[in-house]
Amino acid sequence: MSERLVRRLVVLAALCIYLPFLGSVRLFDWDEINFAEAAREMLVTGDWLRVHVDYAPFYEKPPLFIWAQAVSMLVFGVNEFAARLPNAIVATITLWLLVRLGQQVGRQRLGLLWAAAYAGSVLPTFYGHTGIIDPLFNLFMFLAVLVAYRSVGQGASKHDAWLAGLWMGLAVLTKGPVALGLVLLTCAIAYAWTRRTWRLPWLVAAKMTLVATAVPALWYGVEYAANGPAFMEANLAYQWRLLTMGEAGHAQPWYYHLVVVLIGCYPASVLAFGRLTPADASDQSDSSDFTKWMATLGLVVLAVFSVVTTKIVHYSSMTYLPLTFLAALAVDRMWRGEARMGVARWLLLGVLCLVLTAAALAVPLIGNNMDWLVAQPTFRDVYLREAVQQPVWWSWIHYIPALLLPLGYVVGLVFRKRPWHVLPLFGGVLLFSMTFLPLVAPNIERYTQGAALDVYESLQGRVAYVKPLTMKSYAHLFYTQKPYELSAAAHGVEADAWEPFLLDSMVRVPTYFVAKVNDAGPWMEHPNLRVRHRHGGIVVFERRR
Repeated sequence: MSERLVRRLVVLAALCIYLPFLGSVRLFDWDEINFAEAAREMLVTGDWLRVHVDYAPFYEKPPLFIWAQAVSMLVFGVNEFAARLPNAIVATITLWLLVRLGQQVGRQRLGLLWAAAYAGSVLPTFYGHTGIIDPLFNLFMFLAVLVAYRSVGQGASKHDAWLAGLWMGLAVLTKGPVALGLVLLTCAIAYAWTRRTWRLPWLVAAKMTLVATAVPALWYGVEYAANGPAFMEANLAYQWRLLTMGEAGHAQPWYYHLVVVLIGCYPASVLAFGRLTPADASDQSDSSDFTKWMATLGLVVLAVFSVVTTKIVHYSSMTYLPLTFLAALAVDRMWRGEARMGVARWLLLGVLCLVLTAAALAVPLIGNNMDWLVAQPTFRDVYLREAVQQPVWWSWIHYIPALLLPLGYVVGLVFRKRPWHVLPLFGGVLLFSMTFLPLVAPNIERYTQGAALDVYESLQGRVAYVKPLTMKSYAHLFYTQKPYELSAAAHGVEADAWEPFLLDSMVRVPTYFVAKVNDAGPWMEHPNLRVRHRHGGIVVFERRR
């Protein structure tokens, strides 16, 4: 089978993995709804230069990913499918790229194993079904490292350094200047490792950096000319805050990302363990420069985000690409009979499989026994008690996704003497992801935010102010399809003063406030509010007029 046909079949398979059920569950607060709302407001305002949230400038992210979502919404409408489609396309491109790279650095089988490891590990597949920025950000940084690797090797093109800078610049335009640091640090360490010298190719680095700053500068320059230095100042302050402070309650222990990658990248995280040296002197594939560059990329990302104070799950998602390459390399060696999976590795795989299976089984198990849970004297949180008592349909079918994980493990263990014995591990995870998202995730969404989203959707299209109380949320903006005329900006009110304005000023249209029942007590005493609705742990207040 030709290499081109193989890549086409991989693209077709990827579309079958990532496109179905993209809109089967509503967007999750914060990140998914935050970015989707920014894209929606681009369409409403027609302002494609600046990112806005609640019609106020949003300084945390540059606009590239938001542009992709806005274009998707322009074609498919403002909905969950359109918000998540860019990442489904990114995931498809990623699998195509992995197959092609594997074909270039090894054999066709290595490329297919790399794609299988990526699609068959938990978090990499999950992120392909989301509407967050990181998959696109990671793809651009990965491409920058790949071309930088090529630019310092034999047969390098004179354009490689410029191309690496282009990908790096697009990464900056996607999420910010952190991309510059990660890519340049990776390149410097990897070059020193493979060349055993610190005499770096300064001309290549200079070209990369020049283009990487020029590409986002095209937008930054227009933004500066139109709106002054506000975005650059606020964005740099935000980036510094993330590095030095526990932003939004995300201060975690230093080993947080190690645990996330170990469990979240099952089974590739375990398969990737091992030497970076060949099994014997005649086999040079495992000790190639490319392998060392991939290992460096993964280690740099883990080290940087283990040191910074703010730790969010997807910060370490860049490690998934090099990690799955190392896993594919290990599986390829097993396939060739040059290595085997020892008892310790099978045990670790079994432990992680058990942890993930138990977590996935716990969801429908608890869902089918909510009366028992609510009756427990230790279950005292009022919001959670009311949220989990919402009517949600659970049956035996919701256990199936979780059981696919141990099924893949058992099949692999039974056929452990066959060359392909690791593939059932990847297959079990892939089937788990493809079934868990449409079957179980909507029920989880019902408990976690369903009641609030129902309220917002019921007010969609109505001329009414809607404002959450106490809790931080973007859901009311997206799910009420809030028009500009009902925003603080339209009234000339500062964002911090919007809540007092709606509570105490003279308003001419219906005004609703939403709070979790745990936080609703003080608002029940407010003279201008009355309770309109209470359900699922959510209290809806209506402004007296």
